[in-house]
Amino acid sequence: MKRRIYCLAACLGLIAASCGSPEKMKEAADQIKVTCAPGILEAHAGVIKAKITVTFPEKFFHPDAVLEMLPVIKYADGEVAGTVKVLQGEKVKDNNTVIRQTGGTYTQELTFDFTDAMSVATLEVRPTLVVKGQRLQFPNDIKAADGVIATYKLAEVEVNPVTHGDEYIKTIENRKAAEIKFIINQALVRSSELSKEDVKTLQKFIVDALKNGKQTLKELQISSYASPDGATSLNEKLSTNRGKSSNDALSTFLKKSKVSVDKNLVSIQHTAEDWEGFKELMSQSNIQDKELVLRVLSMYSDSEVREREIKNISAVYKVIADDILPQLRRSKLLATVETANLTDDEIKVLVDAGNLDTLDVEQLIYAAEKLYTGEMKVNLYQAAEKFSDFRTYNNLGAVYLAQKNVNDAKIALDAALAINGNDAKVKNNAGYAALLQGNLAETEKLLVVTGLDESKSGLGYIAIGKGEYDHALTLLKGSKSFNEALALLLNNKVDDASAVLANLTSAKAYYLKAVIGARKNSESDVLDNLNKAFELDARLKDTSKKDAEFAAFWQKIQ
Repeated sequence: MKRRIYCLAACLGLIAASCGSPEKMKEAADQIKVTCAPGILEAHAGVIKAKITVTFPEKFFHPDAVLEMLPVIKYADGEVAGTVKVLQGEKVKDNNTVIRQTGGTYTQELTFDFTDAMSVATLEVRPTLVVKGQRLQFPNDIKAADGVIATYKLAEVEVNPVTHGDEYIKTIENRKAAEIKFIINQALVRSSELSKEDVKTLQKFIVDALKNGKQTLKELQISSYASPDGATSLNEKLSTNRGKSSNDALSTFLKKSKVSVDKNLVSIQHTAEDWEGFKELMSQSNIQDKELVLRVLSMYSDSEVREREIKNISAVYKVIADDILPQLRRSKLLATVETANLTDDEIKVLVDAGNLDTLDVEQLIYAAEKLYTGEMKVNLYQAAEKFSDFRTYNNLGAVYLAQKNVNDAKIALDAALAINGNDAKVKNNAGYAALLQGNLAETEKLLVVTGLDESKSGLGYIAIGKGEYDHALTLLKGSKSFNEALALLLNNKVDDASAVLANLTSAKAYYLKAVIGARKNSESDVLDNLNKAFELDARLKDTSKKDAEFAAFWQKIQ
């Protein structure tokens, strides 16, 4: 009887073994465990990266089975497949990963290109059994993770154009100079000297300034000299008298012209022996042995020794006496006059009357930068285009950028680049025009070389998009902007991000405050800040209902 029982048991075991097949794995699919890091998928720089771990229990994997495990991201508009992982049982003669009957585990690094449509998605693994050339689908895919968090996409395009200032001078300073020559050992101003063209021009310059209500004589300098020959005491007296006689001659002329100069504006200086003038004229001359003469000047500082040593160069001294020394017996007259430019009120009168063509380029830029706002700025810069000054095109482009009028901005900035393609401010503005057009490569190319602080916000935006959060934070540090707060959050500096956001009241600022609330699992912070964000931008409500940051609060967002 016992022998029969043993035989029956043996027969039943053989029957069970013969019925076992790879297809039975489908029925035990729920025994496969799939985990993912991170548990909620995240996108950075347009890419989703994750690592899945798949575990098979003991006695699950049939020795003759081949199993394809396909990672798939599923979302409303479809799905995207990753790289299939092929596994095999112990008896399969191939080169795939072997899973034994004792159980086993494999890990797989996954990368998917992210699109905005994937904001509500799941990562699943799709098992397919391959038996004798036939592919048998498992009843269900196995969920690995939810997602996708893409908070970096909140980065704002912040345009930061810069303008060139005007060079408008409200008071224009002009100078005129003249020279009166004297005969050796004399201080008398000869009538022939007063009739020279430079003296007459200076006299008229002074008279006109004194009679013109928009001009002011600021200073009259008279510098008188004696040549460095003869006794020093005589030269001291000569240079002093030459300054006085020059001033007297000019005063006499001005009196005849019925004007006078305030004596406090007149300064008279004298140089008894003009060695500096002598050295300069010698250096410019073609006199033979001039280098020898110049060497004497460098070797000796005493005037009498210099004069004696130069006279010893007998072949040269006569030429010096005839050609150089007479030019040093002189008075130099220099008048400085300030002319008042148009006042602000005078410019406004012309602009308001439409007389823009009467203004020069500096006046037009000044008016646009300092006196007017809005559309009148555009009119002023357009009127200045006839001067082909790159600043006017740059500033016009900046106005258009502020208006988010990217097409007209690009036209103006292209014109500025054509005139001065190396200007940092022009490159900055052209970079922001490219940013508004979505041309990030061109934006970075232009902004990275400017060296301007204003370029950092654009470069910071690009760095966030690239997933270079540390670099973004370096660029945006201290800007107190939304993007700085975002960069701080993406660097896991939550408290610092909150500190920046505390002073911001835009819709996105409240939205990001809600994200921080969600990460802290604070329902009140989430809902209060989201409601403030929705009041400012109703579109954010739909965004929040698809944002995985708020997955735990979706049912409560109204």
